[in-house]
Amino acid sequence: MYEDLKDKVAVITGAGSGIGRATAQLLSSEGCKLVLNDLSTGNAEATRMSLASPDGAVILSADIGDPDTAGQLTKLATDNFGALHIWVNNAALSLFGPLVDCSDKDWDAVFKVTLNGAFYGVRSAIAAMRQNEGPQRGAIVNIASGAALGGEEGLGSYGAAKAALVNLTHTVAVENARDGIRCNVILPGPIATPPMLAAAAQSPGGVEGWAAQTVPGRLGEPEEIANAICFLVSQQASYINGTMLRVDGGVSARTNSPRFD
Repeated sequence: MYEDLKDKVAVITGAGSGIGRATAQLLSSEGCKLVLNDLSTGNAEATRMSLASPDGAVILSADIGDPDTAGQLTKLATDNFGALHIWVNNAALSLFGPLVDCSDKDWDAVFKVTLNGAFYGVRSAIAAMRQNEGPQRGAIVNIASGAALGGEEGLGSYGAAKAALVNLTHTVAVENARDGIRCNVILPGPIATPPMLAAAAQSPGGVEGWAAQTVPGRLGEPEEIANAICFLVSQQASYINGTMLRVDGGVSARTNSPRFD
């Protein structure tokens, strides 16, 4: 579907499950070479083995919140595949609870992975992408959340980190556009990832009851976010830069008025 993605080299953080795994599978099917990052070696390896071309991917089990990890991922990309063209900042950490009860340790932990890790990735990716030839040198996609644009009970630290990630995206986009490097951000709605399913299972009515309250009456699938990522890193999106793309089934389009179903 995206012929221009064949033999492009992509780094994906949080690649061991959910959106990260679905993105790896789709990019691999398009012919990309991949560097997969996840804290869990087992999950990263399971993703690699699920790819259309497992031999076209390498893994690094490391914390993206560590400043050294992004550089190691870039080096893996260039050493194994000769370049870096795509970077997907998907890794994140969310800890549920009211802000008044959020400890310094928990606040720092959320920001370390969700925001700092994305910053380290962007910084390393840009340096490598500037070495590429041609007018289109690279594409970065950050995965934020609808919580970045509004208050959500229990997700204060996560929402704040994701809001900062949106602003980081805008700055990266305007600073690097003339170097042929684009940066966009996706704001997923409720997606059927392992953390989302676990949280929904604890709500009244469980996953089905939770999903029934959404606009489309269902949770989104990780593959639906992967489709948006694949489009944004392709040449079909060559003039899309600094954009927030909401992929939420219409959740953000509805006012929060009472419903009496």
